[in-house]
Amino acid sequence: MADKNIAFKLDKVSFLYKSFYNKAIDNISLIIEKGHFWGIIGPNGSGKTTLLDLLAGFRRPYSGKILFNGKNISEYNKKVLAKFISFMPQQFYTNIPFQVEDIILMGRYPFISRFSRPSSYDLHLAKYVIKLLDLTNLIKRYITELSRGEIQRVMFARVLVQDTPIILLDEPTSNMDISYALTTLEIIQEQIRKRGKTAIMAVHDINLASMYCDKLIIMRNGKVVSYGYTHNILNEETIKSIFNVECQIYNNDQYTGAKYVIFKKGIYKAANIHN
Repeated sequence: MADKNIAFKLDKVSFLYKSFYNKAIDNISLIIEKGHFWGIIGPNGSGKTTLLDLLAGFRRPYSGKILFNGKNISEYNKKVLAKFISFMPQQFYTNIPFQVEDIILMGRYPFISRFSRPSSYDLHLAKYVIKLLDLTNLIKRYITELSRGEIQRVMFARVLVQDTPIILLDEPTSNMDISYALTTLEIIQEQIRKRGKTAIMAVHDINLASMYCDKLIIMRNGKVVSYGYTHNILNEETIKSIFNVECQIYNNDQYTGAKYVIFKKGIYKAANIHN
């Protein structure tokens, strides 16, 4: 019988891109509980995005299995899965000049019957999210005209409109202004605390991960090095071994255990350049 508190269970999961010899995901076993804000951190090429793609059902493991709500994720119909899991990619490209409001409303497509139009509830939810994220001035603009940061805000709105219990995000704030980035992460936290949702976010900024994610998955070379509560596993030794950088970690909140990281100046060897 499936544990209702477990969103995903990975059992010896590996994934291999055909064009590469090394495994992007290498024999990962992992349990991801519901009701938490999970952060995935690790160096470039460690497998963060690939892990999210596997959890979203976009890719299938080379070996091993992934259970979602106790059922093999490959057994779900894509439209059914989209009612449970929403995904915000790191980059979104289209040559089609959709208006922003249409892009946002696409989040409701898994819930709209074929040949049907959006319901009054769908339209109301989209309107609410647009106002919440301060996007009113963008809704009549074309997605092809927007900056990368504006596109990320629109894609986050689409995720909120999809309104799924599981939210997957790949570097969701990488191009946003800091005020919008913090607002985005605070909204995700609120969705978890007040509505019991689960968020899993790949992120480069360790301080943002520490501030907002109560649990972390630390990756390197396609493997999970450690995972668990942020205040238990995020330490100076781990950061040095994973990222090869010296730092100091300070407690930021005595109640939540949130920490902030101060990095020491990088050390490098200058190359001799001859004219």
